[in-house]
Amino acid sequence: MITEPRREPPDSSPSPAGRWARGEGVAGNGTATPMDRAALTLTLSQGERGRTTALSRPNSGRCPEREASPVTRNACKLCAPLGACLALRGVEGAVPFLHGSQGCATYIRRYMISHFKEPLDIASSNFSESTAIFGGLENLRTGLENVVRQYAPQLIGIAGTCLAETIGDDVAFYLRQIAAEAGGPLPELVHVSTPSYRDTHAEGFQATVHALVDALARSGPRHDAINVLPGMISPADLRHLKGLFHDFGLEPILLPDYSSTLDGPVWDEYQRIPRGGTPVEAIHHMGSARATIEFGTWGLSRFLGQETTKMGLSPSAPSAHCQTAGALLEQRFGVPRFELPLPIGVTQTDRFTVVLTQLAGRPIPAAH
Repeated sequence: MITEPRREPPDSSPSPAGRWARGEGVAGNGTATPMDRAALTLTLSQGERGRTTALSRPNSGRCPEREASPVTRNACKLCAPLGACLALRGVEGAVPFLHGSQGCATYIRRYMISHFKEPLDIASSNFSESTAIFGGLENLRTGLENVVRQYAPQLIGIAGTCLAETIGDDVAFYLRQIAAEAGGPLPELVHVSTPSYRDTHAEGFQATVHALVDALARSGPRHDAINVLPGMISPADLRHLKGLFHDFGLEPILLPDYSSTLDGPVWDEYQRIPRGGTPVEAIHHMGSARATIEFGTWGLSRFLGQETTKMGLSPSAPSAHCQTAGALLEQRFGVPRFELPLPIGVTQTDRFTVVLTQLAGRPIPAAH
């Protein structure tokens, strides 16, 4: 006896994908119009990607089983202000301030708190509909006044968001005007442009470190400290880096240093600004340091438009464009720069260790 193959009932889903698979069209009359296809595309973009094969056979009578997607989508990886907030968290007494809508600050704050399990405040200029039309000067002024009054920070880092950048707010001009009209002293104000449609969180992080050095580094007599630009690594890695430098008898200036601000002990009472981070005074001294070690920019010189001719164990030649903080310190202040990959694996760890021995003028400590 021949048994007819079992047929699954057609998808009764009211969604556009289900009606398309039954040959009904989105309108239910069996005709697929351009509007039907647009509605289906929208539906698929909202989570029905597994049914895309139904498009190839609209009258098949059944939808294929949903297939697991190998791609993980994470909108935060495209959020440049997130990288800016992370970098600013590594500066002592700093408050991140996003010039834009409140949702940007709330979203990034929630995301970073869930990752680091640490409290984190991010200020915002809270754009409204009228602000998006007439500009955010007054919102920025009011927001900065509130932050100064409530937090008494040493530094406020103002990062631009998509909305403020799109309408063309001249934040640098706004800050000069606010400083000129201020009735009293203001903390250090550092502005960085971080629209998410241009960069990711990684570029936002690097741009913020560059902005901090650009605004705060000063020239002066040479000292023996070593600038360390570690890139976006974990708080535990930052602590280990500092320990390595101390074992070699070197004094590092890490920027940023969120090893304690984003991985600290349990507090007896709430701190509006957690203790720790790179002191602003230390950033002033970066322009007169003995050398700079810059991690994570290995191989990025061409991508960033730089014309770096020497890389590795010897300081690189002056760059044509100051796209990284290390290149800026080298070009503006003459601080020798060592561009290195992150010390992951035997080869790159050995490369980093050789640089430390050269700078320290001593052999590798027995502990290492």
